[in-house]
Amino acid sequence: MVPYHRCDDCGFLFTPFCDDWSHDDFARLIYNDDYILLDPEYLAGRAQRMAEQMARQLAGFTKARILDYGAGQGGFAERMAELGFSRIVSYDPFSMPTRPRGHFDIVTCFEVIEHSPSPRATLEDMLSFLRPDGCILLGETLQPPDIDRVRGSWWYVAPRNGHVSTFADRTLATLAERLGLVFHRGDDPHVFVHGSGGAFSELAERFGKALACFRLGAPGVARPGQWNAPERHWSGAFQWTAAETLTWRVTCPPGAPRMVQIMVPFVHEFRTGFAAACRMQIDGHTAACSIRESCLFAEFDIRARGEITVTLRTPSLLSSADGRRLGLGIRVTGHA
Repeated sequence: MVPYHRCDDCGFLFTPFCDDWSHDDFARLIYNDDYILLDPEYLAGRAQRMAEQMARQLAGFTKARILDYGAGQGGFAERMAELGFSRIVSYDPFSMPTRPRGHFDIVTCFEVIEHSPSPRATLEDMLSFLRPDGCILLGETLQPPDIDRVRGSWWYVAPRNGHVSTFADRTLATLAERLGLVFHRGDDPHVFVHGSGGAFSELAERFGKALACFRLGAPGVARPGQWNAPERHWSGAFQWTAAETLTWRVTCPPGAPRMVQIMVPFVHEFRTGFAAACRMQIDGHTAACSIRESCLFAEFDIRARGEITVTLRTPSLLSSADGRRLGLGIRVTGHA
């Protein structure tokens, strides 16, 4: 059995099963001669398709110095060179362990970090090759919206393939913020870039919108007229809302995100359908809420800078037998 765990806050889904494995352990037990049976496109097919796609998406950047990180057998770089990208270099810690010299404008990394037991360290290693104004193009399959329902039955949770780390979009946004980067969520690939502007920040906009994610909850103390006293649930502390309008103040990271994602985790609703009828606002912009991962979920396509106000508007509260006004039982995060 290979157990997987998931962080409620950032969505990181991982197994510690291989945390103490050596390079030789991975080579013997996963990346051996039978690996091709599990991933037939590993040697050529995927690399060829990605190269042709990236050549189109990187139009105008044929002179950029590019490093393909986790290059496998180097097929991506070979095809990119044929398509006019002559300054591309391959590097793979397993199959091509000689580290390249110098710094690069663009680091590409396709279907790699899900194989790393330490994805932050892997991303930091990529950054060590990157120019200060460069960008990382990350091809990575993100968790589906119903991951809390499908759990380990998601096809990408595949320990024999070496998939020991998987990510939600907010996992990558959190990683980026901790490393002083801006995360752009794209269809394929995603982008990490410094938020200081320049040609490669403009390139990042081609692939997706800069994303900031916030997980908001109850304060952990009673606030008459806003929050009832904390109570206990099997998953932790929560508080019933005592008002139909609740606000949070949050600060956006540098880089003026174009997408702001808000999640408010709850454990109870006083009547069926109460949560689904909620609405959220950011500085006057309104979005309908959906239910995802036992949270109120909303996204805003806006330019958000500095401190912003998030407002949750609920339906009319109901009165309980003890006289309290109740709406949602929201988990305590201290951020309220």
